[in-house]
Formats: sequence, C-alpha cells, structure tokens
Amino acid sequence: MEGHLLNTRYGIDEENVASLVEDAKDFAMFKGIAMRTNDLIEDARVPVPFCLVPSAFPKKWFDKACELQPYLNYVLHAVSYCPEFIKECLSSTIEVDEFTRNIYKIYEATRKDEQLSLGLFRSDYLLNSDSDGKISGIKQVENNTIASSFGGLAPIVKELHEFVLEKLGQKGYSDKLPSNESTFMLAKGITQAWDAYNNTSAIVLFVVEKVTNNICDQRALEYAVVDYDKDIKILRCSFEDLRSTAILKERTLFIKDREVAVVYYRVGYMPEHYKPEDWETRLLIERSTAIKCPSAGLQLAGTKTVQLHLSLPGVLEKFVDRDIAKKLRKVFVGQYTLDEDQNGDSAVSKAMQNPQNFVLKPNREGGGNNFYGEDIKRFIENTNSAEERKSYILMEHINSPLIPNCIVWRGKAPQVTNIICELGIFGTILGNKAEIEFNNFAGHLLRSKRADSNEVGINAGFGGLDSPYLE
Repeated sequence: MEGHLLNTRYGIDEENVASLVEDAKDFAMFKGIAMRTNDLIEDARVPVPFCLVPSAFPKKWFDKACELQPYLNYVLHAVSYCPEFIKECLSSTIEVDEFTRNIYKIYEATRKDEQLSLGLFRSDYLLNSDSDGKISGIKQVENNTIASSFGGLAPIVKELHEFVLEKLGQKGYSDKLPSNESTFMLAKGITQAWDAYNNTSAIVLFVVEKVTNNICDQRALEYAVVDYDKDIKILRCSFEDLRSTAILKERTLFIKDREVAVVYYRVGYMPEHYKPEDWETRLLIERSTAIKCPSAGLQLAGTKTVQLHLSLPGVLEKFVDRDIAKKLRKVFVGQYTLDEDQNGDSAVSKAMQNPQNFVLKPNREGGGNNFYGEDIKRFIENTNSAEERKSYILMEHINSPLIPNCIVWRGKAPQVTNIICELGIFGTILGNKAEIEFNNFAGHLLRSKRADSNEVGINAGFGGLDSPYLE
C-alpha cells in the first residue's frame, strides 16, 4: 500500500528507487547533509539519514505552527525571568534530579533582570488525528531551548528534495515546498546579540563536544554568522578546553585572552556532557556579562515540567493576554505530574490502566529518554520509590497519521514504509526582563521516523531529515 501511494504521487517504484537513492545520497554529501559517525575515523563523513521525497503536510497546520512561534518565544523568555514561577514548577524535580538541580543552582546564584539573554528555540509538533483517522490539528511535543539542532541543514534538505523531484520529472511543486531561511535567521540572531554586546573586538564562543558528530549542521550556522558579518570571530571550545582558558575579569568573560560577547551552547543539555569540574565552568560563564544562548533560566524554561505547568488552566495568562493564551492552549495536550500527592497517584493509575495512551518523559533533551506503552508500566513497577518518579511527567499520546516515504540510512537497502512526521519551528528572541530587542519566527524543520519507532531524534539514531510538501 505504501509503495502504491508513493508511485501514485511521485512515480517511485521498485525499478527506480535504488538508483534514485544513490543519486540522492551523492547530492546530500555534495551539499553537506552529512555527519560524523562513531564507527568510522574522525575525518570520515556520512550522509545524515533523510527521507527520499518530501512528506505531505497540511498547509493549514504548518501555517498555524509558524504563526504561534513568536508567542512561544515570548512565553519562554518571560518564564526565564520569573524565578517564583520556575521554583514553583521545579520544586519537586530538583529534589530528585541532580542535573536539573545543578542548572537551577546556577540560575539562583546568577540571575539578573537587566542581563540580556538570547534564545534560539525550536518548538516541535505532531499532527493529531481523530478515531476515524482524520487529521484534527497539530499538538506540541516539546520546547527545545538549548542546542536546537538541524537549523543549519533544513534549508539544504529542501534543495535535496527539489533535486529528487526534478529527477522524477515532477512539475508544479515549487509552491508546495515552503521557503526556509532557518540557517540565515538563526545566524542573524547570534549576530544581533553580538551587536547588542557593543564591542566589535569581542568574539562568539561555541561551546561544543570534544568530538561533534553533528558537525556539518553546526558549521553551517557558524559559517552563516561569518557570512552575515565578516568582523565576527568564532571560537569553538569544549568544557574541557574552557576549564583552563575561561576567566572572569570583574564580570567580563575572556577565553584565551579574547573577550566573549556571546556564548552559544551546542552541548550541556545532558548529564553526560558534564564532569564535576565543568559545573564550575558553567557557573563562571553564567556570572559573566556575555550574552548566553541559552541562559540557565532559558534552559530551565525548556524543561518538560515547565511545559506541563504552562498547560494548566490560567497559567499562560500570567505571561500573555487571553486571546493568545487561547491560541496556544489549542496545541497543548494533557500533561500530568507524578508528584507524591493525589494528582500524581491519579496519573500513575491512568498510566497503569492504559499505558498506550501516554508517554513518560524526563526533564532531558537529546532523544532516546522517553517510555512508551508497556515500558511505562514496567518503569513504574520497577521504580523504587515515589520520590524517583518526581523527575518525570506523563503526557497524553498524540495519534499521528501515517505517511508513505522512504528513509535513507547508510548501509541499508531502501524500503518504502509508513512514517510519522514531526514539525519543528525555529524562533529567535533577545531581551531582558524589561525589554525585548527582537522576537522572530526563524524557519522550520521536518524530521520523520518509521511508524514502528517511538523516538524521532536523528543524532540518537531514530529518524531522518525531511521537508514538508504542503497540501
């Protein structure tokens, strides 16, 4: 059935799919849709997994997600400057989750209302369908406020799909593939933050892993910053590098004797990214006047527990007016705390009775951390104490429609199958508690996974890059 639908729409069949995949992989490598991989030498690059053709996506809901992003930018930014709200949201989590507690301690020790912070966000959505399989809207999966990836490659995937459609002799698709300036817009956000620091001799610091697998995506953004303004110098450092090179002179941050204007984190969202001494480095950076992307407050604003609290009745209205709150609430799904109280016990009971209706999520980024279906029951049954469950939330499962496509993986034969698409919308915002310098929609990303996979993280090995074919 899936193959029939791809043949009807795009003219793909068993005879041409293999040669088409080889052409597409070559184009991907030529254009830099590539990454390092742990099983090859460090100099090697392989294609990032991608979908062979663009996936059908309703224009109505694509436009809706784009429209909402500036509002979400503002809410997350406002939350980061609201210590009472963050404490209320995370009070239970920080009791049991050391990682979140460490970020929170840094936030408490350094927050200043006048300090500018830069947000490069990505809000992720799934299409939702009713019991009859009819698409009923989009629902938000999560907010990403640190190291939001693939903005550097998403526009090139659109080029890849244009190349494939041309090979297939397709016509009239140009208005179906929406323009995407995510690389430019994210780079512009960093550049404008550098301008706001107001020292043309200061640099932009990319904090990165010692060996970065998703290197081409990061470099695309780095090179776009330099293209935007030739005066900007960028330095890439790992936490290990920064232990011996980062110093404060009063509150000014210096790395290797270079003053730092903007600190952009592409690492630091998982416990494994920190050795004990790295927390001191993170605190040192946070104490500085350099503009952080994200600040500790913005990182906490992106946690699942904050997302849960924002979905509760009356909470959004603390940050935006009633009409905007109503628009945002339409894309939220039910979310439940697992605290040691009546509400938490009720959520556990629901999950044990109908685990297929929920997803269990920790306060983590990076993919591969969630529990689904019967695994939720096993997790709850094996949890040693009610305390342990506080670092998780329960979210209603989104019933996504299935779409035919072919995910191209290195070393695997092409196979047409049903996939599920996750739409990411990028946003940029710069400001402090009193004033917003800019707040923009900043492009989009589509990632897709096989229908039998629970996760969509590409770096975690679950999905592939895609682009929307608007209908």
